[in-house]
Amino acid sequence: MLILDVNKLAKNFGYGPLFEDVSFTLNEGESVAIVGPNGCGKSTILKIIAGLETQDRGTVNIKKGVKVAYLDQLGSNIKDDRLVYEILKDAFTEINEVEKQLKEYEQKVNEDSSNEAHLEKYCALLEKFNLIGGYDVDIKINTVINGLELKSDMLNQSYNTLSGGEKTLVQLAKVLLIEPDLLLLDEPTNHLDLKRIEWLEGYIKSFKGASIIVSHDRYFLDKMANQILAVDDYGIGKVYPTNYTGYLEQRKIEFEKHLTQYGDEQEAIKQLEAKAKQFMNLGMARNSSALTKQGKTLWERAQRMKEKAIKKPIEQRKLNMSFQEQNKTSKKIIITNGLSVSTETGKTIFDDVNLEISAGERVAILGENGTGKSTFVKTIMGEQTLPIKGDVFVGPSVKIGYIPQMIEFAKGDQSLLEYFNRAVGLPEQRCRSILARFKFNVEDVAKRVKNLSGGEKMKVKMAELLQQEVNTLIFDEPTNHIDIPTKEVLEEALEEFNGTLIFISHDRYFINKFADKIIIFANGKVKEYLGNYDDYKASLNTEKK
Repeated sequence: MLILDVNKLAKNFGYGPLFEDVSFTLNEGESVAIVGPNGCGKSTILKIIAGLETQDRGTVNIKKGVKVAYLDQLGSNIKDDRLVYEILKDAFTEINEVEKQLKEYEQKVNEDSSNEAHLEKYCALLEKFNLIGGYDVDIKINTVINGLELKSDMLNQSYNTLSGGEKTLVQLAKVLLIEPDLLLLDEPTNHLDLKRIEWLEGYIKSFKGASIIVSHDRYFLDKMANQILAVDDYGIGKVYPTNYTGYLEQRKIEFEKHLTQYGDEQEAIKQLEAKAKQFMNLGMARNSSALTKQGKTLWERAQRMKEKAIKKPIEQRKLNMSFQEQNKTSKKIIITNGLSVSTETGKTIFDDVNLEISAGERVAILGENGTGKSTFVKTIMGEQTLPIKGDVFVGPSVKIGYIPQMIEFAKGDQSLLEYFNRAVGLPEQRCRSILARFKFNVEDVAKRVKNLSGGEKMKVKMAELLQQEVNTLIFDEPTNHIDIPTKEVLEEALEEFNGTLIFISHDRYFINKFADKIIIFANGKVKEYLGNYDDYKASLNTEKK
């Protein structure tokens, strides 16, 4: 059954077209992922469908009676003084309206129990309240709260007191509670750990309606989407009936084909123009109007070919990134013996951790939020201020390049150029050149570092790291906040890096690509598995059996 029909959608905010021709349809049970370069309008398309933004041209037709729910990736910016429970109850629009009427008629019946009309209306409302699930609201709220692993006491907290991540989770819970027919999700996996992401995947898989997803989580897109709407650099949308990996393969084939076709057409135009000039020059030399006319005819044909020729395929300009390797290294990179870390109040974060990481290994550290992954990495790096027991040994020839999850700058008022110049100790022009490779233009390098976005901070730290000689890389959530093209560049650099890689990540695509060992943090203990993420999941299934 057709739920949504989008036809020739176009939007221009006044500085050139954001997109010019986006068309697709969506049936019940289908899921489409919108992909494309930053700034191509993916989030704007979602907002137009949700009715929060208007298009300049084109139409959006949603089947009558279809219930739409939209998750904004900036939901954490929403301000609301009410309790979380009251915000979640907003999802039950019809139930809330009937409940409001029930209270009115309950008061009327209490005031005058002999009024039969009021009593009949009250009974009818009670029956309707029951039929539409009014008595199941708390059960539904608790089901979603438990699935997303939100603390039950959070329900009685003021929404404004929550962290950004908690606010995003509440907004996601509210969207799911609406039980829509059309689900619009903008970066739904932000702030979710692996367990929560997999719960969300299970929910969407069992979801009977249709969904549209914008996400940088490629593993999530592979599992959730059966169609890809790709918006190119010219603002044209094209639908691919496949998942994200299938789309990448088709896109590569198409790019090569279009590049060949473009080259053939341009060569044909060039030859026709040369022939036209030859005829016109010959006509002038011989004073022959026939030859001149023939030349003009050929020239006009060449110009018509130019107008109809395909546009040159644009290969997205990638960052130039490669790590400077320090080849000399210890055979044993990190060894921990009986390592324990606790809070200042004595609560154990992890206990008696015995690990050995050898040169050349690629180790992913996984676990739910709060299990001590970042605490472990900070302990290795000697940045831990919490009470520590046990030993940490780092090989004498180990040169570590480290990027933490939360990137902060000691002097936030410094300009980007000033910070980078002092951090790497290179001449100003060389610093400008390096930052330009990371797509920081003249205006960007004048920004105060405290005002940089999460993605920009990550790129600054990567640019800084690339100026160091290292043989071991330690990353805490390296793919957070960066777009897919930047992830791909980082991955290409890591594929060429021959040293040791240790990383914390919730990015299963990234984990599958690089991990040859998985270390799981859970309940204060650690457990090791050989292989990547899919191997680890297979091992878990075997253990369960």
